[in-house]
Amino acid sequence: MANEAKAELAAGKLAEYEQLSKIYDDIVKQTRPHLTVEGQGKILLALTDEDHQSQRQLATHLGMSPQSTSEFVAKLAKRNLVTLSKSTKDRRVNLVSLTDAGRQEITSAAQEVPPFLQALSEAEQDQLAALLTKITNAMYADIDAANPTLGVKFHKLFAAHYLKRFKK
Repeated sequence: MANEAKAELAAGKLAEYEQLSKIYDDIVKQTRPHLTVEGQGKILLALTDEDHQSQRQLATHLGMSPQSTSEFVAKLAKRNLVTLSKSTKDRRVNLVSLTDAGRQEITSAAQEVPPFLQALSEAEQDQLAALLTKITNAMYADIDAANPTLGVKFHKLFAAHYLKRFKK
């Protein structure tokens, strides 16, 4: 029973952190949208992995609906983070490409260190990194068990664009 209570407390703290993180991004980081692996950020990450994809390829690659993909691409184009161009092979196909601003957005987002991490000592930061690594590895294993193709894609995206920027 004691372990279950501790697990419930930890789960509650994770849920609190997730919600507070969204509020923090909205209030503290108002200067520019925070990239995530949802929606627009997911598309930018996919394009850094393989640029010049059709919207249909992006939708299939990311497991998103064509309508959602089109909406997110339009928002990214409005922010000048991607461009749309017609395929030379099939004029009905829109190719999505990263702009220099889009590449910079991904690079800067990957290098951000939230100021609230300064509340932790170096030893606590090491402990947090080790614990989060353990948790994320278990999450990747669960995702991979549920959908091996999707698990590999997400891990590849994260490893390529976030994790290696911070490794020593």
